[in-house]
Amino acid sequence: MVSEKMQDALNGQMNAELYSAYLYLAMGAYFEDSDLPGFANWMRIQSQE
Repeated sequence: MVSEKMQDALNGQMNAELYSAYLYLAMGAYFEDSDLPGFANWMRIQSQE
């Protein structure tokens, strides 16, 4: 069983990773809307990290 401290740390890390992925996707949507497909593609790739 994982300790509560370790579980909290893992949950915090996962939340940070998901937040970053959604942020990159949001920026990608903005660039796509701004007719900048290269930047949009770069952001989508970064969201998969």
